[in-house]
Amino acid sequence: MDSKTITLGDIASFDENNDFTHALATQPVRQAPPPGESINLRSIKIKHYLVSRQPLLADAKWKGPPTVTVQRRGVTIGTTQIQAAIDGYIVENRNNLPTADIRFIPNALPLPFMVPTGNLTHEVIPSNPGIIGSSRFSIIFRVDGQVVKNMSVRGRTEALAEVVVTAKPLKKGHHISPNDLTTAVVDISKQGTSSKAIEDFVGKKLKRSLRAGNVVLTSMVETPPIVRRGERVKIVISTGHLLLTATGLAHSDGAVDEMIRVKNINSNKTIYCRVAAPGLVEVLL
Repeated sequence: MDSKTITLGDIASFDENNDFTHALATQPVRQAPPPGESINLRSIKIKHYLVSRQPLLADAKWKGPPTVTVQRRGVTIGTTQIQAAIDGYIVENRNNLPTADIRFIPNALPLPFMVPTGNLTHEVIPSNPGIIGSSRFSIIFRVDGQVVKNMSVRGRTEALAEVVVTAKPLKKGHHISPNDLTTAVVDISKQGTSSKAIEDFVGKKLKRSLRAGNVVLTSMVETPPIVRRGERVKIVISTGHLLLTATGLAHSDGAVDEMIRVKNINSNKTIYCRVAAPGLVEVLL
């Protein structure tokens, strides 16, 4: 049987086929056991219970064994299905994740359990909405839309990716060259934003010292200025086919594409300019 309640029709057959016996078959006997388990029912107790509710049954003839065994069918959810539910959730959200080999490794294998038969669905909820760094995945199992199991699996989420690392120890303030870096496959689940392209870091300045093999994060470097405070620069204004130039004095250091304040030496006015190249700034109109 599959339902939560044992009815007379689950354990008995009838000599006659009419409206009365059809209704009698739907009468509840007792609550069913959990899915996958069985229960022994004494026939005499079932008879007394039904007669107390319908006296007409006192004259009915009852035949059969003194004890009836009823087993409730169920579906076993094992370790493989639980892991597949988590893996499937990660795959479904792949477009929102960094390029990496991402997998969840449980601390211990979850124990199998039984759920009722029916339309089985599940909902997966990571402890970290971004998945990376999650130490727990909760899974809600539903049968025919009703929650039948709510469980959590603890572990760690691993994200292996090829990223840039230091090839040797580097000191704070060092200007990075290609020979300073290499790539390696590491777990980035607890790392910040990095890159697998060495050229993304070449020419930049380290904001902290690093040991050999350290992952290089974008937050660890800065673009060195190509214009220095107090330096004379060429100011360029381009509009249509007209190109105007002037000489200016930088009021601050500036890297490529940064906006800095520049004093026009001829007009003595201070304006904001974009750093375009060494010694060259541009007025954006």
